[in-house]
This record gives sequence, C-alpha cells and structure tokens, in this order.
Amino acid sequence: MKHAAMAKFMTVLMMILSAPPALAGGVTVKAVAELKVDDSGAPIGFPGGVAYAPDTGETYVLSASRGRVVVYDRNFFPRVSVGAGRGLDHVSGFALGPDGRLYVAQGPAGPGTPARIAVLDAAFFPVREIPLRDLPDAASFLPEHLAVARDGRLYVAGQNSVGVLVLSPEGRLLHRLTPRDTPPGSGERPVLVRDVAIDGASRLYLLSEETSKVYVYDAKEEFLFSFGQKGGSSGKMSRPRGLALDEARGRIYVVDYMRHTVLAYDLSGRYLFEFGGKGWGPGWFNFPTDVAVDDEGRVLVADLFNHRVQVLEVHPPAEPAAGATSPAPKGAEEEKANFQAVPSR
Repeated sequence: MKHAAMAKFMTVLMMILSAPPALAGGVTVKAVAELKVDDSGAPIGFPGGVAYAPDTGETYVLSASRGRVVVYDRNFFPRVSVGAGRGLDHVSGFALGPDGRLYVAQGPAGPGTPARIAVLDAAFFPVREIPLRDLPDAASFLPEHLAVARDGRLYVAGQNSVGVLVLSPEGRLLHRLTPRDTPPGSGERPVLVRDVAIDGASRLYLLSEETSKVYVYDAKEEFLFSFGQKGGSSGKMSRPRGLALDEARGRIYVVDYMRHTVLAYDLSGRYLFEFGGKGWGPGWFNFPTDVAVDDEGRVLVADLFNHRVQVLEVHPPAEPAAGATSPAPKGAEEEKANFQAVPSR
C-alpha cells in the first residue's frame, strides 16, 4: 500500500509540475508545439535564437549545439538546416531581411579571421560575406543579434558590446548607435545592447541587458523614449536577452533569461502582463534566450536549457476599463520609469 500511495503521489506531483504555470492577472497560456529536433532528427540543443518569416510562415531556429539554422514549415515540421554545407561556421546569430534573404552572424574563426555576416538568398545559397574588420574590438567582437532595415542598413548587436553597429547595405561601418544612461551604481555612460528590432515604421528598439530597458528611436535614429525597470519581481526585468514586436496586437515581448519569464508591454512601453516561470513542462522556461511572434499572435520562445522552442498561445487578461490603468511594477513608485537617453555616433 505504501508503494502504491507513493506512486500515486509522484504521479500527481509530476502532473502538477508539468502543467502550464498558474498565472496572476488572468493570463492563460496554451502550448501549441515544441520544436526539439532538426531535419535529420537530431536534437537542436541549446536554441539560441528564433525568428518567424511572415511571407512563408516558416520558423527559423538557431541550434547552437549544431552550429546551424533550422527551418520549420507552417506545421512546425523541420524542413531544412543551413550550416557548414553553405560555408557557415561559428554561427552566433541570424536575422531575416525584408528582401527575403537570411543574414547569419558568425564569430571570429581564429587569428586574422574576424567575425563576419553571411548573406544567403531565399534558396540559402551564399550571396556575399560582410567581414567585421573595421572595429576597434574586431578581434573579440561576437555578433549575436541582427536587424535589417528596409533601406538595407544592417544593425548588429554584439555580446558585451556598447550600442549597435550600423552598417551600410554594402557592409561598410557607418557608426555606432549607442544609448547613454545611468546603470545602477554607475554614472551616465554608453550602455551595452543585447538585441535590436525594427518595426513597420522603421523605428528601432534596442534592448539592454545591463540596464533592463528598451530604447526606442525613430527612422532617423533620433531618440524617442525608453522603458523598463531592473529587478527580480513581477513587472521588472533582471537579465533580458531578446525582444519581439507584435504590432498587429500592439505588444512588445521581452524574454528574461534570469527570471525565466516573458514580459509584455504595449507600444508606448506600458507594462501589461507576464507569463512563465522556471520549470520544464509546457509554458515553463529554463533560461530562455529569445522570443518571436507569428502571424497568428502565437509567441515562440527559445527555451535554452530545455533544448526546445515552445510555440504558445497567450491570452492576456481583459483590457482595463476606461480610465483604469495597469498595475505598476512593485516598487515602481520608488524608481524613475525612464532615464534620459540620447544617441551617440
């Protein structure tokens, strides 16, 4: 009897632990799919990035353990992988351009071989390569997140790098776009930028893991506003790593590596809700690193140490009544919501 009771207890416990998290504020999350293997059936292992291509309905995932980008069709079937066979190595990030091309960031391959960006056409054949030589820190610069503007400009965020590189369509370094802010325990200075995104109006969104803020610029790279607060409680960001724009639904999603959550903001930077938590069942995360949104509004999360990308339907709480406001993050009254930030070249 004791063994039977213990078995029953363990079964119930596993069901509880594997169920989607109970979320405050009326947010509900439903797991639609898990992307865990590539087109050869091998585990993707440590997914470091995810993106969605609205023109084809495909999902792109960076498999860090296999050094390749895996492409899934609309039904989340792994269709093809792009890696060494296309001349790629030391793959560290990627982006989908408005021209239908795939831009793949690669780290330094050794002395005298700096980081570079490979440009592949829609059939994944190499078109050209952009070496990142003309940088003061070229020997150690590791590109991680990319964004491509309509005019062909390329914005590159590097690991532990100040601001973002701005490259011409030909790959020439134009300048760095660098927010200035006052990180905790520091005076005003240029801040590190971890991710970059561009919306339909060509506004730029720069995410800093260092300050836990998003800096928003217009199409001319003029600073507009910033939002976000550093902290470990609900509504705050501890170690944000990636962001995604859902303009159709008026949301900005930010994935927090250390809090194992995804936070949602409106397009003005007002905090809306969050979901997730540390775990391994559907709707739980284990150090997530990136986020994307498909054309149905489903949220795709690169769940690093669970070795998967989760596809989630997220149903937020009802909008507040007219005149009401969303609850501010705990302790917000004690902190400045936005510090002044200005672009520097």
